[in-house]
Amino acid sequence: MKKSFYFLSLLFTQCLCIASIGQTNQVTLEQVQMYSSIQPEGKYWHPTSTHVQAFASILDTALFNPLQLQRDTSFITKIKILNKPNQIGKIVIDWNQSQSSAFHAYLEIYELQPEQTFSNSMVNIIIPKKDSIQSTWFLTCTILDATKKPVFQKTILIGMIPISNQGIGYPMNVPVSPPKSLFKAIQSGVSYFDKDGEELAYIEAKVPISFAWDNFTMPLLQVKPRISVDTSKDFFQFIQNNSRVVLRTPTAMMQKIDTKDKTTNNPFFTILPEIKKRTNTLFKEYYQAIQPLRNTSENKDYSLEAYIEFNPFIDPELLATPPIRFLPDSIHKIYADTNLIGRFKVVELPVNTGLAFNSNKIYNGYDSNSMYTLNTNYPKGVISISKSVEGRIGNDTFKILFNNDIDVKLIYLNNVAVMAAKGRNKPNYLIPIEKVNQHSMSALLLLIAYSEIFQSPN
Repeated sequence: MKKSFYFLSLLFTQCLCIASIGQTNQVTLEQVQMYSSIQPEGKYWHPTSTHVQAFASILDTALFNPLQLQRDTSFITKIKILNKPNQIGKIVIDWNQSQSSAFHAYLEIYELQPEQTFSNSMVNIIIPKKDSIQSTWFLTCTILDATKKPVFQKTILIGMIPISNQGIGYPMNVPVSPPKSLFKAIQSGVSYFDKDGEELAYIEAKVPISFAWDNFTMPLLQVKPRISVDTSKDFFQFIQNNSRVVLRTPTAMMQKIDTKDKTTNNPFFTILPEIKKRTNTLFKEYYQAIQPLRNTSENKDYSLEAYIEFNPFIDPELLATPPIRFLPDSIHKIYADTNLIGRFKVVELPVNTGLAFNSNKIYNGYDSNSMYTLNTNYPKGVISISKSVEGRIGNDTFKILFNNDIDVKLIYLNNVAVMAAKGRNKPNYLIPIEKVNQHSMSALLLLIAYSEIFQSPN
C-alpha cells in the first residue's frame, strides 16, 4: 500500500516554486484522474463532463486566478478512470494539444478505505471521529511548468461522515452517499485548493446516507412530506394541519397471573383457558399488561389490556423465538376511558410476502428520481416484519407493521396505508400517506404503535 501513496511523498520532498508564477499566464487543466479502492468496479465515482466543468470553475476562483493564471477554457479536460491501484499517483503527460500553454494542471481524486489512510499516519484524527468516517478521498492538484517541473502541488484529504437525514429505508455503506451528494462534497473539497496554507489539508464532509431500493417503504413514502416530532419531554408533539398534537405513552403496568389458582376468585379466571392452550408452559410466566395512552391535545385517555407470556430461559438475542410473546387471538382489548372500543392480536414474525431490498440500486431515501444503479451483483435482501398488531376499533380495522431493522412502523386503516413513523421507542418523524378524516383515530393508532408493551416491557 506504501506504493499507492507515492504521490503524497512529493508533498514533502519537492520544493514548490509558487513564486515562479508571477505574471498572468495561460494554464490548461489537462486531466481529471479518478479511482476508488473501496469499489473499483463501481461507477458511482465516475465523473461526468459536467462534474469536470464544475471542478474547473472552482479551481479558477480558488487557485488559478489568485496565482495570476488564466485557464484555457477552449481546452476540453480529459477524464481518466483508473482500473488498478498501482496507477494511483502516476500522471501520463501528453501536451500535444496544449503546447501553447505555459502551465499544465492535473487533478487527481482517489477514494481509499479509512483504515488505509489512518495506518499511513497521514493525518491525526481522534478515535471517535475515525469511527464515524466511512470513506476518505484524496484530492491532489498539481501544476507543472513547460519543463515539466511542479510549481504547485497540494492535497486535500476529505473524511466522509454519513449523517442521518429524513430518508427512510435500508442504509448503504458503499457508496457512503448517493453520487449527487458525493460529488457535491468533492466539489467542496476542490474549493480548498489555494496558493497558501499547508501542503496537506484535512477537512470533513457530512453527507446524507444512501439507501437501497426496496418494495416495502419506497412505493408508499415516495416524496411524501416528513413531519418532525419533538421527543425532548415525557410526551411527543408535532404540528399537523396547522394544529399541535401532543401524545403520551406512560409506563405500562404489569401484573403476574397465578396460573395455579383455578378458583373463580382468581381475577384472571377467564384467561386461564387461553393459557392452558399453550404448549409446554413449564417455567413460563404469564402477565396482564395495562398500557395507558393519553391524547393530551384532545383530552382523551385510552388504554390497552394485553396478556403476555414470558420465558426467562430464552436469550433475547435469539430472534427466532422471542422471550416475550402475546397470547394468540383477539383477547387483547382497547379502551377509551372505561369503555371497550376495540380488540387486537399480535403476530410475531409474520410470514414474508415477497418484501425485499436491492443493494444494487441506491437512492436518497426520499425521492426515487435520485435512483442510481451500481455496477454490482449484491444478492437481494429479504425484508422481515418484526411483528404485526392487527385489530378493530369500532367499525374500522387496523394493522401496524413493525420493522425493527430500520425502526419503521407502517400503519394501515381499513386496509389502506395511512401513515409511517420513523423511530424505535419514540417517533423521530412521521410521514402521512393518506388523509384520515378522524384525527383522533390517527392519533390513537400512533399511540398504539409506540406503546411500551410492543417494545421491551420490564
